Amino acid sequence: MGPLVSGLLLLAAGIVLLVTGGRFLVDGSVSLATRLGVPPLLVGLTVVAWGTSSPELAFNTTSALAGSGELVFGNVIGANICNMGFILGVSALIRALKVSDDLVGREIPFMVALFMVTAGLVYLPVVLGGTGAGIMWWGGVGLLALFVGHTTLLVRHSLGERSAHLALESEAEAEARRHAGAGVGRALVLVVAGLVLLGVGGWLGSDGAVRLAEGLGIPKVIVGLTVVSLGTTLPELTASVIATRRGHVDIAIGNVVGSCTFNIMLIHGLSSVLGSTPVGTAEAVAPLAWMVLMGALIVPFSRTNGRSVARIEGGVLLGVYVLFLGYQVFDALRAGRAG
Repeated sequence: MGPLVSGLLLLAAGIVLLVTGGRFLVDGSVSLATRLGVPPLLVGLTVVAWGTSSPELAFNTTSALAGSGELVFGNVIGANICNMGFILGVSALIRALKVSDDLVGREIPFMVALFMVTAGLVYLPVVLGGTGAGIMWWGGVGLLALFVGHTTLLVRHSLGERSAHLALESEAEAEARRHAGAGVGRALVLVVAGLVLLGVGGWLGSDGAVRLAEGLGIPKVIVGLTVVSLGTTLPELTASVIATRRGHVDIAIGNVVGSCTFNIMLIHGLSSVLGSTPVGTAEAVAPLAWMVLMGALIVPFSRTNGRSVARIEGGVLLGVYVLFLGYQVFDALRAGRAG
């Protein structure tokens, strides 16, 4: 079987599993939030975001143990840029995304601040007289501690909202909620099944796309910068698009924001503890700048148009992401010619 045929078959199988898994995950997440009486945003920021980022967690911890710090840095920063530019941009083109007060006032500003902290940690070894950039083990410990603290505050805040809601609900609403609570197990099964299908589907789809691209004679450097980077975020893309189409925008946006913060605090933090993640000083500038720029764009976009990311703003985010890909391909080809 040639690479074109095998690539097409793997890609098709991956798409089927991604769509099925995305539906299971979104349905299960909405059901879980309803039955537990917690805001859907909390589920999007945690269960959905962390679950869809689990392939990156496995890849980057393995890369850190193998001493491939540049792979860790490139995958984490590249995934965040893809989340904000491609996934959020596509979702906003489907439907204007209403942004909740918690996202506008707390989670999005925290995400952008975290990007700036990351840039500082990457370049701190250079400032201190080191030979190269990268987050050292003590920086990784700080990011892990920040992850624990942020998650604790997020859950406590959401549980406080739940308690306030329960105190105000009517007797009929309380009875309906107790009746709905019986379906928590089914909702959890849907969530777990969705995450498994998304993981397998993302792996098959990415592998199939790579084989297809190579079978068509596309240079490997371009395959790596485009097909592979997009392939690793297929689970997040599928979950957010399906959630948006079904009107669950809190889950869609929460998935993007939660994935970005999870990638930095837990994945990059843990990878830095397992093995420092050195990267060329010059090579780190552009990706960090693109990530901060994308985050900075989301801040005003989330506060205008009635606190929603409008379709035109989604188009801008998508356009910036295309520019980023173009810059990466151009830079790689230029470096190849220079070498």
